[in-house]
Amino acid sequence: MFNVRSQRKQILIVGMADSIHLARWLSQFIDQPIDFTLFPSSPHRRIHPKLKNLISSTSHQMTVTLKPPSMRGLALPLSALDIPFNNFFRSKLLRRLIINQKFDLIHVLELQHAGYLLLETKLAPNLPKVFITNWGSDIYWFQQFPKHKQKIIQLLKIASLYSAECHRDIEIVGQLGFTGIAMPVIPNSGGINLEEIPKNSLPPSQRKKIMIKGYTGFVGQALVAIKACELAADLLPEYEVVIYSASLKARIRALKLRYFHKIRVTILKKRTPHHEMLKHFSEARLYIGISLSDGISTSLLEAMATGCYPIQTNTSCADEWINESSGSIVGSFSIQSVTDAIIYALNSDITVDQAKLINTQKISETASCDSVVSTAREFYSLDF
Repeated sequence: MFNVRSQRKQILIVGMADSIHLARWLSQFIDQPIDFTLFPSSPHRRIHPKLKNLISSTSHQMTVTLKPPSMRGLALPLSALDIPFNNFFRSKLLRRLIINQKFDLIHVLELQHAGYLLLETKLAPNLPKVFITNWGSDIYWFQQFPKHKQKIIQLLKIASLYSAECHRDIEIVGQLGFTGIAMPVIPNSGGINLEEIPKNSLPPSQRKKIMIKGYTGFVGQALVAIKACELAADLLPEYEVVIYSASLKARIRALKLRYFHKIRVTILKKRTPHHEMLKHFSEARLYIGISLSDGISTSLLEAMATGCYPIQTNTSCADEWINESSGSIVGSFSIQSVTDAIIYALNSDITVDQAKLINTQKISETASCDSVVSTAREFYSLDF
């Protein structure tokens, strides 16, 4: 049972100040009596505009304060200095903040920047309760590297609470020795706002766009998706291939698709507004997201919500969201399996239209903002 405390909670957030995901997470608590203090783990000084609005707002019951205030100007030089010193300088600032200000809870959102930074304060076991939230590849990918695995195990030892987007990751942390409370699995980006989904879109079988996630850095494998489209090029003359978040490698490879195969290719700007992204998804027959590792991809959820047939790699936890009736799960290195999934989705009108019905209902029931926020608020309702 959750025991709700009457006084205002004091919660320290260690997370990426430039992240829309962090801003969306905090936005779920605007009418809650919580005082959040944010210590940025971001490697530069940018603060996401939505987060700036939360910090400056005086109309919400929730408050968000950036600490120390000098981090606005010092984040970049401190991060640069910290590269060879393993977070030495910023960990000192974080240590001082934790010692001088009484917090009910420390919530670490993301492990490799925020989590490791907390470890470097060397305050364990004299910390308030620690809550760790897994983002994307934090556990699934990095546990395979010995140095990272050691730090992850250390983090799990000091954590009382853990949340993730995948049941897969809950199982992994148990195997790594976590003995605290695992919270219900929800999308950590705050869920899908169904009011933002374009209405009256065409059935997927009548749509003429293909969406590709264009990441190639770190774990992104957009080149596999683009090469698969090249192999299926005979079926694509009437389609427009739309690539978003495109890296330089993806942009260069897309030139072959455009000029050699004569396929219409549109590469979206890096900071394309979210409502425009959703409009493209709602006009697309299928979405292709290929990566070496992920949690629940927000793009997958948005594809499902807009009725766009998803093709997603088996290295995410896509199997917790889609099955053979509602999407295709493929290997991250198998260009042929991605090609086969594209051909299948383009040749089966009934499949893509039925998948829309299944996926939109799934999102409405389990990943809408309304369903996610009610669960998220339980996270902070525990008696710390």
